[in-house]
Amino acid sequence: MTDLTVPSKPFRLTGWHVLAMFGGLFAVMLAVNILFVVLALKTFSGETDHAYISGLKFNETLAANARQAELGWTMTLGLERPTGGGAVLEARLTDRSQQPLTGARLQGTIGRTTDANEDQVLSFTETAPGIYRAVIHQIRPGRWKFSASAKLDGAPQFSTETTLSLR
Repeated sequence: MTDLTVPSKPFRLTGWHVLAMFGGLFAVMLAVNILFVVLALKTFSGETDHAYISGLKFNETLAANARQAELGWTMTLGLERPTGGGAVLEARLTDRSQQPLTGARLQGTIGRTTDANEDQVLSFTETAPGIYRAVIHQIRPGRWKFSASAKLDGAPQFSTETTLSLR
């Protein structure tokens, strides 16, 4: 019987092989970087939508903050988390002498600090003098950014912002 095996040449690494490996490595790195950039822009596009316009109106913002400081209003928050994944946010609005502020129109938002996908607009109703409640239908543990504004007839707008940590 005759041997039909063909003798094989040993593998020899050439410059073309090295070039192909480097090209493949850089192609993988480029694809991963593009994926990271796309995911980063999808989840958090930036601090504000109109940063340039906000910068131009900086003096108006300073004047509004000074008017708000003159008001002496404060807002304290409480959060009840019954079972089911939701929560009830309670905001207590008081003036300089710690008297409740009644009849204010209170609006708010809550969302993740790094992702706009879970932002929720809060609808507050006054349940007692100076106490405003909003129902949050679904909220998970983690860091949340809360912002609210209150308007009372004849007074400048009150705005506040804080970060909440939920377990």
